[in-house]
Amino acid sequence: MTRTVLCPTAALLLWTAAGLLPLAAATDQIVLRVNERIVTSRDYERRLAARVDTIRRSDRLSAEQRQELIASAGEMTLTELFEELLVLSRADQLGITVTAEDLARAVARAKSASGIQTDEQFEAALAESGMTRDDFERQVRTNLLVQEVMRREVQPRVAVNEEDLRRYYQSNAAEFRIPERLQLREVVVLESSGLSLVERAQLAQDLRSQILAGASLAEVVAPFAGEGVTSSVLDLGWVEPGDLDPDLEEAVWGLEAGAVSEPVLGRGGLHLVEVTDRTAERQPPFSEVEGEIRQRLQNQRFQEQVQRYMEELQASSYVVAQPPPEAAGFRERLEAASALGTELADPVTAAFGSLTPPPAEPAPADKPSDQPPD
Repeated sequence: MTRTVLCPTAALLLWTAAGLLPLAAATDQIVLRVNERIVTSRDYERRLAARVDTIRRSDRLSAEQRQELIASAGEMTLTELFEELLVLSRADQLGITVTAEDLARAVARAKSASGIQTDEQFEAALAESGMTRDDFERQVRTNLLVQEVMRREVQPRVAVNEEDLRRYYQSNAAEFRIPERLQLREVVVLESSGLSLVERAQLAQDLRSQILAGASLAEVVAPFAGEGVTSSVLDLGWVEPGDLDPDLEEAVWGLEAGAVSEPVLGRGGLHLVEVTDRTAERQPPFSEVEGEIRQRLQNQRFQEQVQRYMEELQASSYVVAQPPPEAAGFRERLEAASALGTELADPVTAAFGSLTPPPAEPAPADKPSDQPPD
């Protein structure tokens, strides 16, 4: 039996859209077997092609990174297929199936999460991703099976009590500290207005004087914004130290609510910034961040339990691997593959792009059927 060290997060269980055939249906060479599930050379080549295509289309990678990832794509592809088979084989043993209704609901949720409202948008997103509708539905079905296995067999192992939460808060209090913040809005006397720098500076000072005398920012710029002399009022929202250009930050950070900065030369022209509100730095109490801490610890412990669970599955499974030459070192690539799967997940499958803790008690309508297959 082949032993393999498993990745920490198993995120690649849910990446891309290759299909996995039961043993009896295979007609080409078997490259990987886990119990009664297999990956054929055709399955592997489809998954590999999808990964390489995603790497090539990614605009977040340098040429060097792209070359490196393509060079290791075979090993990473077989890694994710191995992890998938371990969990899907366990789903077979548990008698978990996915009904047509389950699949339809999950596809609808994925489309909604991606902002897809029409069939035309869906087809365009699939084409952009290099997937067919069958590919997408096959992936969704796989993801539902994986999530249900994790819900049944991993989620019950995750326990977080109040003592754990308070200990985490005490050890990581600085992470929750809320820095001083300012709420800002501004107007810019535009460099493109045609006015000289002296004229723009004089106009900016005139506008500032009117605001300090009680006029609103919107009122004083109304005659000029329509003429292209100034911008309209721009709401900058809440900002923290480091969010602004250094010159703007220096001009506004010492101001009280209601004050207006001196004109500041910046991008596009002279900026007048009004402080509409400010809050002091503060340390939120435990009760205010308890929910966030609980989610952090649950996610952390869930991933730890996934790793242990996958090791258990491997130890109890019949595994035969005959990797292609370019994937021969897949056992050493498991951890790196997990990071890649998360980094290159395609937008159309983002709703199913990573392994996260399933709800402790999902609604019955969202659960795959646990009736044994016919």
